[in-house]
Amino acid sequence: MRTSLLLLFLLPSLASAQEEFVITIETTLGDTTETFWLQIPADYNPASPCPLLVGWHQWGGDHLEFRDATNFDAIADQAGWIAASHFGAGYFHWNNHATQSHVVDMIAWIAENYSIDADRIYMVGASMGGAAAMIFSNNHLDPDGPMVAAAASVSGIQDCERRFYEQGVNHTMIQSFGGTPDQVPFEYHRNSAIYFADSTESMHFNARHLPLALTFGAEWSDSVWRCHAEDLYTVMEGFADSVVLFESSLYGHGWGASEDLMIYNFLSGFTLKRYPTDISINADAEGDWYWAELTLREPLESFARFDASFDSSSHPPAVHVDFINNVASAALDLPSLGYDYDSGNLFCYWNIDDALPAELSFIGISEEPYKLLKNSFVTADWSYDAGDQSLTLYSDASAAWTIVLDASTNHPNLPEKHPFPPITTSQNPLTLHFGLPGNAPVTWSLYNVLGQQIERRILSGGLVRLPRHLPSGLYLGLLESTNPAYPRHLQKIILTR
Repeated sequence: MRTSLLLLFLLPSLASAQEEFVITIETTLGDTTETFWLQIPADYNPASPCPLLVGWHQWGGDHLEFRDATNFDAIADQAGWIAASHFGAGYFHWNNHATQSHVVDMIAWIAENYSIDADRIYMVGASMGGAAAMIFSNNHLDPDGPMVAAAASVSGIQDCERRFYEQGVNHTMIQSFGGTPDQVPFEYHRNSAIYFADSTESMHFNARHLPLALTFGAEWSDSVWRCHAEDLYTVMEGFADSVVLFESSLYGHGWGASEDLMIYNFLSGFTLKRYPTDISINADAEGDWYWAELTLREPLESFARFDASFDSSSHPPAVHVDFINNVASAALDLPSLGYDYDSGNLFCYWNIDDALPAELSFIGISEEPYKLLKNSFVTADWSYDAGDQSLTLYSDASAAWTIVLDASTNHPNLPEKHPFPPITTSQNPLTLHFGLPGNAPVTWSLYNVLGQQIERRILSGGLVRLPRHLPSGLYLGLLESTNPAYPRHLQKIILTR
């Protein structure tokens, strides 16, 4: 068992067969304990995993506030959900990593003792705890750990630094984060739902796949809580999968403005997207972030910006990676997305913004690849580890790679440089010229740098006109012949208008 049980009280049940506890456990931080309220629904059946609803209390509140100040306890019982709320490091503001670790321990204890649905963990908080669910999600995107399926914020303070200056010096934040925003800015930024002043120092990118509901009380027309919610909604709208903003019909702040049933209906409409095919990460620490394991250049007090997307339907399957900042290496677990390396070839384009040497690995490749092309040429800038079943690419600049995984897709006597003549361009209209290998049909495909196919057709001659609507940029042309002596050839095309 990950944590040991220190204290358990049985409280009066709110329903005839419903169980309710206050539990204190040791935490993984050492020399600390966590106290939380736990409610098991009346119809609990260990054979049927239950969704878990976690509540984050307000300033001055505690683990019993979720039961006493809301209707979520009754709603969870009727829905067959387990409900829980923790005390944290105290009644003051505690959206910090220590408290997040306590919540991980609490969820682990519940999962060890009861049957919960790991794909349906929901969180809701109010006032000082109103941003905690999004903050927890932003920092916990390891598929092997607890991840949030959907979250709701009632009158939440989203930006800790902004709140500090808007409402004067907040000593609870100083106590929680270890200083003022000037002294420990990294702690304020990574423990905010969003840092509005500078997106490069904000973790809101991580909430792209977190369904989020934002609300506030009707009377707070000019409050900082309303402004934070509206500003966060403006940033996330069009970027996040699902974000809603509504003014509660109730008058009050925090739980007083919580329309519990409406929030439940929102949360219950989602299950966890554990392996989205596109990820956008601002990582504050090394480790697993969705299907990417990141190693940072400067692990302490510096964010690592990383984007990746995977398209298994393209030909060949394509992954696009951006090493935007502070990423020394990334290992991609494509099999977790359902990709089978036995398909033959894999295309990869990466972009390195800071132009420093970097590594990109693919995990789960059972055999050494036949060969690799880098910007259309055979390269030795890679290695294969049979023990780890990983392929690692090396580069200090943006590059387009073709990973040939299966030698059977190529002619055994194929020369290292392909016999297709170089592709040349002319202008007005832009055309590409190349020689045809004998009388065999040639297929032409055009891709953008995301690996998305723009066109595909059979050619009868060695001339191709690019689509007139194409904007300037980098493209990849793929030539394929049915003649086994002339394998596929990938050519980089730079279009300047």
